[in-house]
Amino acid sequence: MLGSLRLFLALSVVVAHLTDNVRFFSHWGVFAVFGFYLISGYLITTILHETYSFQFPAFAINRFLRLFPIYYILAIATAFIINLSSGASTFHPAWLVQTRWQDIFGNMFIIPFEFYDSSFRLVPPTWSVAVELVNYFLLWLIVARNRLLAVLTFLIAATYHIAIFMSGADWGRRYYPAYAALLPFSMGALIYFFRNMTSNPISRFGSPVTGISCAAWLINLALCGLTGGAGSEFFNFFFYTNLGLFAIFLYTTVTPPGENLKIKWDKELGDLAYPVFLTHWVVGYVMSQYFLSGPRRGMTLFIASLIPIILVSYALSKIANRLIEPLRSKVRSSAKSEIATPVPN
Repeated sequence: MLGSLRLFLALSVVVAHLTDNVRFFSHWGVFAVFGFYLISGYLITTILHETYSFQFPAFAINRFLRLFPIYYILAIATAFIINLSSGASTFHPAWLVQTRWQDIFGNMFIIPFEFYDSSFRLVPPTWSVAVELVNYFLLWLIVARNRLLAVLTFLIAATYHIAIFMSGADWGRRYYPAYAALLPFSMGALIYFFRNMTSNPISRFGSPVTGISCAAWLINLALCGLTGGAGSEFFNFFFYTNLGLFAIFLYTTVTPPGENLKIKWDKELGDLAYPVFLTHWVVGYVMSQYFLSGPRRGMTLFIASLIPIILVSYALSKIANRLIEPLRSKVRSSAKSEIATPVPN
């Protein structure tokens, strides 16, 4: 189920970005990003405890192999495309080329994007990947260590969000920084720690709570669009309601401890999510420039770009599965064998 959810969130980002001025979809990407953070908080906490036992080298290597090879392919391809065309920075301002040393390092390693004004990004959505990377480290260092630390992090992050909201400060301060993302990441960690609190079927997909929370989450998403989207007077209410409902929905769908339920088609859909998230801007730009006479954004561009985005993403996921996944499997196996090997007295 998590694979399908991740792909839905990735497509939500795509429709929000490529339709641009369509009010109904304007908030979908924002809501989806915090949804990604929530799922990542749960998944990273899970693998830290159940796969890597907090061994940082193995954990860091596999995060690199998971995120960077696909990114490098797209970054190189994008560099060629925007260099050979005109008007790329009009389509997306992140393509206004800058050659400061921080821009070079940012586009090489992603994580520096979090620590400076990363106005030039070959792959525009990678600002949020930088946020993820910072929070992966914080999960390893503190948040995912135990239930108490996860609860404390959640309380601190929630207090920050409340304080910034009450101060009337710009909404971006609750969205863009890595420390603002600690709210959904810590919530994801809490789902891991509390997923075995009850022995009844609430933690299994198909329970009434699952259906109700999913329906409420989707209704909230639609109502925000109908009342103005990202510009809605009630945007903050819809934003935090979205996060809460998605957390409940996620809690009811995660695999309970002791069960190892993997569905092949769900994994394959999940494998598309990251490439879809990264490719949509450059594919949209190519479609706009060479097939649609240069319209900047709109429903036509989204519809025309959707299948090419999925096809390119499918190819990238197959490349990753064939060339990268065997390496990741070796790292995981090595980490597990080190955990299982008894230390001599």
